[in-house]
Amino acid sequence: MITFSAKDLLTKSCRQIKMLTAHPEYRTPPSAMMEYGSKFQDAVADTLPNIIGQEMRGTYVSNNYGHNIAINFSNDIVCKGKDHNFTIYEVKSVVGKAPEWYKQSSLLQCALYKTMILMGADRLETASFYVNEGHERNVVFVNPHINELRYVLIFGEEKYEVGVLDCSRIMGFFEYKAACCCDGWDLATKWDERYKHAEFECLKDFFSYRNIF
Repeated sequence: MITFSAKDLLTKSCRQIKMLTAHPEYRTPPSAMMEYGSKFQDAVADTLPNIIGQEMRGTYVSNNYGHNIAINFSNDIVCKGKDHNFTIYEVKSVVGKAPEWYKQSSLLQCALYKTMILMGADRLETASFYVNEGHERNVVFVNPHINELRYVLIFGEEKYEVGVLDCSRIMGFFEYKAACCCDGWDLATKWDERYKHAEFECLKDFFSYRNIF
């Protein structure tokens, strides 16, 4: 089983992921902006009802494209929703006017995370790093027959509800990228040449989003 970070698959090229897998010491340490983002997320959480927990991790497992892979992802805030489902929030602290690519990447992140829950991530539990910071450990199990949940992006002062129109197309795209990371450098290079910085354009017809207030 080869494990990937969903955030890496969303934000890094195949070649970057292969390099960081071989040399994890090259990863960038947390910055002051990340600390600011954590405080902003805490402030948002304080305004939300029915919170189950923050930083709740899920894992999606696949054996497509010739590789057994696991993709880990962390949901910023998970709340109880209607009909025993969830309302999940992804929180981005935005200072000033953010570039359009950042908003697009954030919307696609929500679509992918929602897809992984709908397609088989069987539980969400508090991430180890968050428990080590002194927070309570929470675990919730996902109904195996779940067919909908509410996923909201809080992007600074803006809010978007994200829907998924075709789970298979979204998941297949990232499963194939993960498989390319597992194989040789030539395949990783070909993926990057075709899809790097084009993920949103490739997948925009398979998810939806609307501004909410």
